[in-house]
Amino acid sequence: PGELKRFEYMTIFLSGNQIASIDQSFCALNSWMDGDVEKYGCNAILCPAGTSNEYGRQISGGLICEPCPFTFSAPYLGSGQCMADLKNYSEKEILEKFYDATSGPGWKDAENWKDDDVSICDWHGIHCKSEDVGGGAEVVREISLPSNNLLGTVPPQLFDLQYLEVLNIRDNKVELQLTSVMHVVAAMKAMYLDKTMISSLDGIGKFKDMRTLHLQQNNFAGQSIPEELFTLTKLNRLYISDSNIGGELSPSVGNLRVLEDFYSHNNEMTGEIPVEIGRLGNLETLVLSENRFVGPLPDMSNMKALQSILIDSYTRRSAGLSGPLPSFEDMPSLREIYLNENSLTGTIPHHFLDGIDNVHERIKVGLRGNRIEGSIPRSLKHFQKLDIDLADNLITSIHPDLCENNSWMAGYVENYNCNAILCPAGYYNQFGRQDSALLPCKKCGGDEQSTYLGATRCKAEVKKREREILEIFYDKCGGDSWKNSENWLSQGIDICHWYGIGCNEEGSVDSILLGNNNLAGKTPRELFELKDLKWLWLYSNPIDFSFQGIGEASSLTSLLLDATGLTSLDGVGQAYQLVELQARFNRLTGPIPDDLTHLVNLESLSLADNDLKGPIPNFSRLHRLKNLRLGNNKLSGELPSFASNNKLHTVDLSENRITGEIPSNFLASLPTDEAVYIDLAKNQIEGEVPSELDRFNKMTIYLKDNFITGVHTDLCDEQDWNDGDVGKYQCAAILCPPGTYAPGRGRQSKSSQCLDCDQAKFYGQSECVLRKNSASKNGLLFTVFITMSVCIGMLV
Repeated sequence: PGELKRFEYMTIFLSGNQIASIDQSFCALNSWMDGDVEKYGCNAILCPAGTSNEYGRQISGGLICEPCPFTFSAPYLGSGQCMADLKNYSEKEILEKFYDATSGPGWKDAENWKDDDVSICDWHGIHCKSEDVGGGAEVVREISLPSNNLLGTVPPQLFDLQYLEVLNIRDNKVELQLTSVMHVVAAMKAMYLDKTMISSLDGIGKFKDMRTLHLQQNNFAGQSIPEELFTLTKLNRLYISDSNIGGELSPSVGNLRVLEDFYSHNNEMTGEIPVEIGRLGNLETLVLSENRFVGPLPDMSNMKALQSILIDSYTRRSAGLSGPLPSFEDMPSLREIYLNENSLTGTIPHHFLDGIDNVHERIKVGLRGNRIEGSIPRSLKHFQKLDIDLADNLITSIHPDLCENNSWMAGYVENYNCNAILCPAGYYNQFGRQDSALLPCKKCGGDEQSTYLGATRCKAEVKKREREILEIFYDKCGGDSWKNSENWLSQGIDICHWYGIGCNEEGSVDSILLGNNNLAGKTPRELFELKDLKWLWLYSNPIDFSFQGIGEASSLTSLLLDATGLTSLDGVGQAYQLVELQARFNRLTGPIPDDLTHLVNLESLSLADNDLKGPIPNFSRLHRLKNLRLGNNKLSGELPSFASNNKLHTVDLSENRITGEIPSNFLASLPTDEAVYIDLAKNQIEGEVPSELDRFNKMTIYLKDNFITGVHTDLCDEQDWNDGDVGKYQCAAILCPPGTYAPGRGRQSKSSQCLDCDQAKFYGQSECVLRKNSASKNGLLFTVFITMSVCIGMLV
């Protein structure tokens, strides 16, 4: 209405309604919409009919009102999205719209299209069949137009072809918006959308009868596979490789019980491979190579049909899969296993591959670049044609009987004996084994000799590079001013004898322990090239540390950065192998990054004494987490339950701004005989300390200076709680009751008493003062009430 023009300044949100028009005089009110009307005219109030964007109006930052694609409409102003035309079209009309919307005149082959004298079943790429077995009218069953120079947006009306079973438009520059499909697509069984411009899988759940889905070589911008895809329970084949798929693989993948092929090579998927994948008893091929998976391989013993497993990590330069090498026994169909360049450990199981139903077929196993140790066992001898790549592991011997299997290693064992399996210790070539007379295993030079078979580089060469890296580190971090730099840069002295450097049995650097040594400057990224580095302790040094590239440090388990001046955790999510991370007494600000929740091997995390804000992330995926110390920050939000962290026995969240009550399922999965340490002191926690905590036999719990209104009496007879104080002083050893306080402690112990104090209104006060809970629900209700009153007043 024109009457609104009397307001010189107004911000008004009207998108998603059925506004038919705006008086053009509003387009000159330059101060409206925070000044956006001056820039964009009426578009800053509402997008015109026939256009849309997610806000329904144009805003600063480049979000314009986009015209609706062909066959889509936005009849009202301020549309958040364009909708499909819902008219009931014939098959011919639908195909004509498809032709027009995808630049039909420019197709490579458009023979007979839109020719009224030719049946649509004779148009190029259209395949028809009778609509029933009784010989009814022919209907469109398949559209096959691959690599045909289609360009534009596929109209959603195409999916109104009720008998369409196959759509093949791969290798065309066409967009496809599945959310615009307004109904369940009952007949579609196969879609080939590789190398198109599809950018979202939202809406895929409407294709309930889908059997084959090809989506390779697209760009999904790091989106995870949506949950609705896992409702397609008839799916046999899923191909999503090379498509920038991110996120974690959902446990719902276990719903695809008839899936036979799953290809997701070269994406950005993270986290652990869910155990539910082991339910896919019909799966024959699993290809997850070149992603960012971490953690152990799930149990696959029920996947009896599985023939090929490919989860290599050649290009990701990260820790990859870890844990012991599985035996893969009782999997009769296996013929290929490729797990190269991960971090698998332990020996080759004695029962490795036992259960394969045909030992005379060629079996291929790729385990290059892991941490597998010990001997290649004689138990593998019964395989007649085994090709097994174990280069760059920690293999110390090959059972001599294996070197008599002439058909092994593609037949090269007949010519080169054991060398065809692995080069001997002290020898090397680029493959770690011999498969040609032109590439023999060559003797390593220098005094440094490895005791492991299958080397692709000589130890002397590795040591040379390690020395170069440490020299760079010394130079970049002010080595000349270190408190102790004994032997550093000294010629003729092994780097393993430089102060603070430790080496493993092979003489490779596995620890840098230089805490409180006056290091200063930017730590070089080259440190992360130290393949065997496990412990990096740089605490109490004024350094500029960056996590960028840390994924290359595939063995790094312990990183101590307390009191270094650290300001950012950006990139920490790539440190998949970390077991221990300490970054206390630093200058970290903002929220705790979600990247930390990807570190599934983490057992101890300490970020105390920083300036972190916001809620505590969901750490439920960190099943190995034992110690969590986040005290003395400014964290807020309700106290998490940590109910799924079954090893978490130490939690320090003291001196934050955490609200809510202690959940009744707090640490619910932790064994009851575990000694538990909980520090929630100096927060804004309310309510009663719940009775459910009495399941723990031994607990140290600090709760002073919150807004607690009760301690359940079931807790007051726990004899071993708080170092036995509860056994002596009952409830007061947990928290002093209202009307009392205990200076500095808030509870009774051998050294502190609960003293009278009329001002102490809450349990566990450490000072005799009147405390007010500004975060209480009553205060929040008042704020909401006032806000709503103002809003209602404006509407009136």
